[in-house]
Amino acid sequence: MGKERDKIMDKGEDRLSILKKVERGDISIKDAEVELAQILEESEIPAGQMETMEQAEAEELGEIDVLTRRERMLILNERFQNWNPQIMVGMADSWQWPWPDKSWQWMWQNFGYPVYVGHSIDVTQESELQVVLYQGDLFIRGWDEPALKINGAAFDLRAGQDKNTIRVAISTGQLQIWIPSNITRVEARVMSGDAWLRNICADIDTYCESGDLVCERIKGNIKARVNGGDVRIIGIEGAIDADVTRGNSDVRNVSSANVSLKSTEGDIWLSLDSVNSGEFRCDNSGGDVNLLINGELACELLVEATEGGRILPVMLPWQRLLERSESKLHGILMGGGASISLIVRGGKVYIQESWMNVFPTPSPS
Repeated sequence: MGKERDKIMDKGEDRLSILKKVERGDISIKDAEVELAQILEESEIPAGQMETMEQAEAEELGEIDVLTRRERMLILNERFQNWNPQIMVGMADSWQWPWPDKSWQWMWQNFGYPVYVGHSIDVTQESELQVVLYQGDLFIRGWDEPALKINGAAFDLRAGQDKNTIRVAISTGQLQIWIPSNITRVEARVMSGDAWLRNICADIDTYCESGDLVCERIKGNIKARVNGGDVRIIGIEGAIDADVTRGNSDVRNVSSANVSLKSTEGDIWLSLDSVNSGEFRCDNSGGDVNLLINGELACELLVEATEGGRILPVMLPWQRLLERSESKLHGILMGGGASISLIVRGGKVYIQESWMNVFPTPSPS
């Protein structure tokens, strides 16, 4: 057993040496696979017997098992070395990603460790930014400089500029982007992770999978789709269209005349200041709707609760009460003007003025 163990350790050292050559860039992954295969063929110990010994002496030969896993990673890395962002993002059925057919102008890639990227792209005309992050966190901020700046730590990061569209793709890691004022539209997809968008003068179209979304101080319209995370939308000057599944929505301090919030299996908090025009709608299945009033509302208010839902008792300065029952509340406040609809299925509806402090509001994250 001792001689066989020595042979295995010698082979393990040879395999480790090959892996280090790959990490240093001395040989390619394909060449490494050929050399590793030769080592296995030259071994006098049958593969099945080697696996049995590794399992029986896991503590003593633990590094051999580790090396085996690293070799498997080499094969995996080879398969994803030229990964196609269009295929990656195509895992979501709800949208398609318009990647250019031509090669990327800029690419950073190293599967051994994250590559730290600092890159700027001149933006000389009104442009659109499209970003996809397969796994990780995304930060997008506005700034006063004329260029778009990319900072990232990733195993694979690619960027391209096609006329008035800038596209950035990252496989796994963290991505920070600063955008100038002539970026007029941002389309962002985070397939697994969180996204923060702040201080931006542009329309936003974003999707997050298994992560949270924060939009703050945006001068533009927002379309947000989140599956498996929370949404915080604060200080927006534009229309808001948010659809959240298995997560909560918190919308406040908005200067908008058009707000549509839809939720499934999560709660909605909507905070409104004085309102006398516009359309505001909250539609929730399996969760609560909470309306916090910070000023005077001149509106037509419609509240409906079905499928076991409830409307919690509320006292409002009705000018005209059109209908009141256990499942429906409909009337005019201060002459109308705006339209506010609160619809729940299987949840509760809370309405309160800010000074009442009846129901808890979500704490800032």
